[in-house]
Formats: sequence, C-alpha cells, structure tokens
Amino acid sequence: MRWGAAALWAAGLGWAAEGEIAFRDVTERAGLLQPLAGMMGHGGAWGDVDGDGFLDLFVGGFCDRPAAEYHPASGPVPSRLFRNLGNGQFERVSRTPAEFYGRTSGAVFADLDNDGALELYAANNARPEPSRAEEPQRSAQVRRSLLFRNDQGRLLDLPPDSGACPDALLSVRNVGVFDFDSDGWLDLFIVSDRFTRNPRSALLRNRGGLRFEDATRRAGLPEDIWGLGLAAGDLNEDSRPDFFVPHSNRLFLSQSGDRYREAIELRAAFAHAPIDAEDWPCGAAFGDLNRDGRLDLAVSAHCRQARNRLFLNEGLQGGVPQFREITREAGLSDIVPARCPHVEIQDFDNDGWPDVYLSAAWDEAGRITPLIFRHDGLQDGQPRLRPPRPISGPMTYFPAGPSGDYDNDGRLDLFLVNWFAGNHCRLLRNESTARCWLQVRVTGRRANPMGLGAKVKVYRAGRIGVAEDLLGFQELHIGYGYASGQAAICHFGLNNETAVDVLAALPNGVEIRRTRTRANQRVHLVEP
Repeated sequence: MRWGAAALWAAGLGWAAEGEIAFRDVTERAGLLQPLAGMMGHGGAWGDVDGDGFLDLFVGGFCDRPAAEYHPASGPVPSRLFRNLGNGQFERVSRTPAEFYGRTSGAVFADLDNDGALELYAANNARPEPSRAEEPQRSAQVRRSLLFRNDQGRLLDLPPDSGACPDALLSVRNVGVFDFDSDGWLDLFIVSDRFTRNPRSALLRNRGGLRFEDATRRAGLPEDIWGLGLAAGDLNEDSRPDFFVPHSNRLFLSQSGDRYREAIELRAAFAHAPIDAEDWPCGAAFGDLNRDGRLDLAVSAHCRQARNRLFLNEGLQGGVPQFREITREAGLSDIVPARCPHVEIQDFDNDGWPDVYLSAAWDEAGRITPLIFRHDGLQDGQPRLRPPRPISGPMTYFPAGPSGDYDNDGRLDLFLVNWFAGNHCRLLRNESTARCWLQVRVTGRRANPMGLGAKVKVYRAGRIGVAEDLLGFQELHIGYGYASGQAAICHFGLNNETAVDVLAALPNGVEIRRTRTRANQRVHLVEP
C-alpha cells in the first residue's frame, strides 16, 4: 500500500510534507507486539532464513536483570526468531534453539557454508562468572556467543568445537563478516569490548564445513583490539576488506599475504576526547555521501550528550585513505540529548542521496520519530544533512535498529530493538513519497556466494562508467553499525530515473554489467 505526498506518518498522527521521510508504526499489526512484550533487547538482524524472498527477523535480548524489569512479562524474555509470512505479518518460530536466554549484544545472518542458506550468529556479552542466583538470569550471564546452522530453513545448534564461538571471547559486541583471504569462504571478525580484564577481539578464518580457526596473529592483527561496532569496506582499493572499529577508533588496512596493518597515520583524525566515562564512539558505517565513488564514514556516539561525527574520504595517499572530518559543514554537529548507538548510511526517501540514520528517536505519547538526517544534496562538493526537526530533548534511543525492506515495496523500513521498561520494540514501515528505486543482490561463484565486498555502481542509462553520471555507489556488506544485521542487498534510491546502468565489480576482479535496467525491481547479478 502506497500513500501520496500527504502520507500519514509514524502512528498516523500528523502528516508528512512532500519529500519528507515518513514512517508508520505497524508493530501490532505485524504480530510483533505481544511476542516481544517485556523484551529488554540489544541485538537485531534481518535475513531470509527460509529463502522465500521475504526478510525474516531475529531479536536478541538481555536476560540477566531482575524479573520486575521485564514488565509486562513475568521475567526475562528470551531471544526470538520470526518468520515473515509475506503479507505484512510475522509468525514466531517456536521450538527453535535460536530462542535462548543470554546477554545478546548483536546478530547477523550470513551464508557461512556456501550452500545458499543463511546461518545465524548471535553475539553474547557473557560474564566470566554468574552473579545472579535465580534462573534463567544466572545461565544467561555466562552464555557464550552462538552459531546456528541452517538446515532447509530451520536453525539448528552447531557443536561448540566448531571454533566459531571461542570460550575466551567473553564480552562480544559485534560480528563482522567478510572474506579476508579471498578463498571464497566468509570469515568472521568478532568485536569484544574493553570491559574485561584482557580485552580481545579475534579474526576467525572459515575453513569450510562451518569450521573456524583463529587467524588473528597470522593476519598480523594485535590481540588487544577492542571496540563496540564495526564497518568494513575496501578503502585502499586492493579488492580486499579493510575495517574500522569504533570506540578504540582504529582502522585496519589489508596488505599482501592476507595480512593487516593499522593505519596509525589516521589516529589523530579519528581521535575522540570523551566528556565523561560513558562517552564512547559506538557504531560505524561506510557510504558514498557525495557520489565520488569513495566510501565516507559516519561514527555514532554512546553518550547522553552524543557528538556524532562524519568523515569525507578524499582518496589515497601512499596507500592510505585520507579522511577529513566534515561534521559541522555537513550539518551533523548538533549535540543529540540521547545515546546514538547504531548508525547507517541509507537512502530512506529514494531521492538518490543517502541519508544518515542514528538509532535515537523522539517518543511523543508512544509515537516514535527516528533521527534521520535527510540528505539535501551537495554544497561546494560536500553533503548537506538536515534532521526532521530541531535537535532537542527529551529523546530516547534503541541499542540496535537495522534497516530492511521487509514488505518488498522498495522502501527501507526499520526495526528498533527496545531496551527500556515501559517501551517496546518497534517495526516502522517506510511510507515516504513513492520514488524510483533499485535493489541489487550479487552472487559469487568463485567469489563468496553472498557477494560481500562487491562494489556496485549505478549510472544514468546509457552512461555506464561515466563519473559525472554516477547516481550511487555502495560496497555490499552486512553487520555494520552497532549490534545490528542487515540483508545482503544494495538499495539505491533513483528519484525520477526510470532506467539505469549497473556495474558490479566482485572482489576477485570479475565485472558484471547491466545496461538500461528498468527501475523499481530487485536485480540479481550472478558471477559468470
């Protein structure tokens, strides 16, 4: 169902002006309100588990608090898995091991055995020893991260000796998925926070057959990496994934021999001076904000007075990407009076310019307005961003909030994972003014089957490869931002372009071209 220029927004109270980004709260109508009542959540992921073409949903909870904090539930609410029925409704999947009690702090769906079906990795923020006496809180505190294999649409336990969830990785926050050694198997980068005695993240190499080995030292990575979120992308243009870890604010660049080095040249550019003990850079996302074919960077802040930041990629110098902070110039400098954990760079109004979304929001009598800085085009070559209203309190926040087109209408929706008693998780359906769009899936044969790392560019029809006619550039990744998992789909808003040219460069150098591709469809590009 599409609404015109005067679309109702959020909970249906008020009107969206022409061109503005508008959402309607459809949580109850979608069948998600009651099953998630009382959820104290901290992780969420979209992924088509059963392969029917519609995005299913996993919601991870923190289950170690006193029972009264989960009201109206009688106690902790376990993680939930929901099947998308394709009619706007979701159905809870019962009797699944993916419904468990833990301190789930992130999740992602990924094809880790190259069979075309998505596994689920649930990151748990475990404690070394339990401090609670009652169950299930006691067990939840020590639950390590979990990987579930996909057996014809059913998620099943994976033996603990798979190597994917080492006991030593306790305080896990985020899961990165990319093929660091270009062998066609997706590897895992497990991000742990600094709030343990010996903080340590790990690069886990996929050996096939859902078996993993610790390759952190082999790849030249230090074992004292810590952080909260993650963003991956090829920044040094060698067709291999680099990655940025917020909180410690360290960028690691791929080198020959399947190794990494830290870009210490950029420490000063990314340095963050905290204003208090909980002022932490939290989420990170790459995206091309000025259509120059380079990945820019947004970094969100976990702070009651959040100072979010934006960096423009000005190209390589000596093999190192040069990032210049443009937070103030772009219009993102206002202090947000709420934590802003998650961040994404996505085009929510399909006007052809990617917006910057943060998982803070206004809550007015239960009506949620997410904080999305709308892209108003370029000024002197730099993006200009505008919030939906002047930044002022009171505001709330959601730890995780992945975007995804759950109803396949060509507009990116949001699922916001609730953390507070008295509030609840929200499915926000995007009902912005209809414009043209294109969604691109990529499947590798020699490259990884999910196409992660593919560089997808969209040009005006008949102008493929012409820089001045570039309408959008994305690198295909999942698990970016914070505690959130997205579908492996590049979403492009096209404004009024009814046909475009598409160019996808896979990590192994293979190029796929589609000329004069009509808008308003999902295109599936398969490596020859």
